[in-house]
Amino acid sequence: MDKKEMYPEGRPMDVSAVILAGGLGRRMGGRNKALLSLGEDRFIDRQIRVCKGWTSDVVIVTNDDGFAREVRQRYEVTVVADRYAGQGPLAGLQAGVAAVSGRCAWVLGCDQPLPNVDAAGLLYERMLQHGTMAALPVIEGLPQPLHALYRKEASVAAEEMLRQGERRLLSLLDRISWIGVGADDFEHNGIPILFAEDVDTPEDYERICRKPAPS
Repeated sequence: MDKKEMYPEGRPMDVSAVILAGGLGRRMGGRNKALLSLGEDRFIDRQIRVCKGWTSDVVIVTNDDGFAREVRQRYEVTVVADRYAGQGPLAGLQAGVAAVSGRCAWVLGCDQPLPNVDAAGLLYERMLQHGTMAALPVIEGLPQPLHALYRKEASVAAEEMLRQGERRLLSLLDRISWIGVGADDFEHNGIPILFAEDVDTPEDYERICRKPAPS
């Protein structure tokens, strides 16, 4: 991926999108966070729509058969299950990135209701510029492993970790090369960091619902 290949309308040709929707949402009382609503959209509907504006290849990772059926019926997407069930987001990333048709993947958590294509595009640019295997937002000094870009080879490193009993997603960064993109870089390019918002608890959900509904 040394040369940037683009469709005529400016979308990268070699990027897919992965949405991790396999978590149990324990801190949300067992609710499927992908089905929470923000404005008139459910999280998953908004995420798929935004991802489809950037790439035609969208992969949903879920172990919920009913949710998988609904998503397949509503959207032209690929749905896969974790190969290493119950091992958290690292297993979801491994399954999703391994399933994409592109050479790299924009990986989102289903609890991130404000995905931003411009932010993904900047991550893609930085990954190409630095020749790394991944590009991650770094917010308040902390690398964010979701809403991040990964080359497909990262799935191999993730699988090696899972086979060794390691399931911590951030530990993947010790196995691959990556570049961090700070909030100042996003803001300099006119990209607000709202995309970094996620919903882990009922309080998080109430807070994000109090904000103006995204268009």
